[in-house]
Amino acid sequence: MENKVYYDSWKEDRDIILEYNQVTLDDANMVNILGTGIDNVTRSQAVVKIMKMIEAGGVHHVISLNPYKLHRIYTNSDLSLISSRAAMHIASGAGLQWAAKMLKTPLKERIPLMSFLMDLVRVAEIKEYSIFIVGARPEIAERTFANIRRSFPKIRIVGRHGGYFDEEREKSVVEAIKKTDADIILVGLGFPKEDRWIATFRNEFKNAVFISVGGTFDIISGEIRKAPACFMDSGLDWFYRIITRPWRFGRLLRLLVFYIQVIVKRIIS
Repeated sequence: MENKVYYDSWKEDRDIILEYNQVTLDDANMVNILGTGIDNVTRSQAVVKIMKMIEAGGVHHVISLNPYKLHRIYTNSDLSLISSRAAMHIASGAGLQWAAKMLKTPLKERIPLMSFLMDLVRVAEIKEYSIFIVGARPEIAERTFANIRRSFPKIRIVGRHGGYFDEEREKSVVEAIKKTDADIILVGLGFPKEDRWIATFRNEFKNAVFISVGGTFDIISGEIRKAPACFMDSGLDWFYRIITRPWRFGRLLRLLVFYIQVIVKRIIS
């Protein structure tokens, strides 16, 4: 069965670039949750920050966070160091909204990763930014490419590669990505592997915005069904993934610890 997915652009008949050019970052700031700085921005501001990274040049790492990821970073010195070098942390999990509010530093909004990526791809199509896709199984990477092209026909996806490769193959994959000079590199190797991979190879690039996308390719490709609207709207898409994949129940314990730590910090601060 062919997994065709189409993403409608709700801004199709509007001057999108003009809209983003009117977005200001004057009120953008940071919110600290358990030692990690979260960018306190709207979804539009997050897209604008990516645009500015591309225009400024250099190598940038963008991480999408939820409570599970943040707690892993909090308890792992290696991940904490990688996180500290990232250019932007996006609050995609609803639990981070709750934590920020509990700590009396509320976030402007939650930024669902899928919606953010589709906004970014729409801008990339217009601005002719180039994109490289790396991650997931080869057939999923191909379907991700096909579905994005179906929705955004003029998008410049300059390459794609599955995420299952050994160390020897890895070197050739990195070289292939470098040769494309892609503006945006979407890395879907799963957390925390993808962020460690970016940290390992980022210095080999001159200009690129690396974005950790987790299992998003599985959804874009149609391999995994998107969480129902009631879960998505309430920011509980992570919970839907757990209950539909029972082997991930172990994550609930780490989430419980995260919520307890936030409450304790609120009490003692």
